Amino acid sequence: MSDWQRNPGSIDDPGLRGGIDPQLDRLSPGDSADDTAAEEPRVSELEMPGPDDPVAWSYIEAGTPITGREGVRIGTVKAMLGTEMESIFHGIAIDPAEGGPLRVIPADMVTSLTTSEVRVQVGAEEIGGLAEYDAAG
Repeated sequence: MSDWQRNPGSIDDPGLRGGIDPQLDRLSPGDSADDTAAEEPRVSELEMPGPDDPVAWSYIEAGTPITGREGVRIGTVKAMLGTEMESIFHGIAIDPAEGGPLRVIPADMVTSLTTSEVRVQVGAEEIGGLAEYDAAG
């Protein structure tokens, strides 16, 4: 039997149509990446973290209060230190509440991060012993 004598739709038919055209079902709107069929969600519709929800280090803004081991405010965040490209958190540049130069709290001393507060395992009396923050590197 030659290819010309076979019935359409046989296993050798590259289109695998079986003699009929395939039925193309349209996906409902939003079922494919290029057809969302809806407008972008508004910020109020997104699940944004609350003030006491844990967040990634990149969510913390300058001016966020820092609470020390004793539960006392020891300063505010001047900068979050890390590598954005690799998403590696190194620590916090703290502006001490008692004044003085900016200091660095290492990442391993940070116990929690929320948008309203950063908690650390550093006491108020230990701030002066931390390394000074050098913005130049």
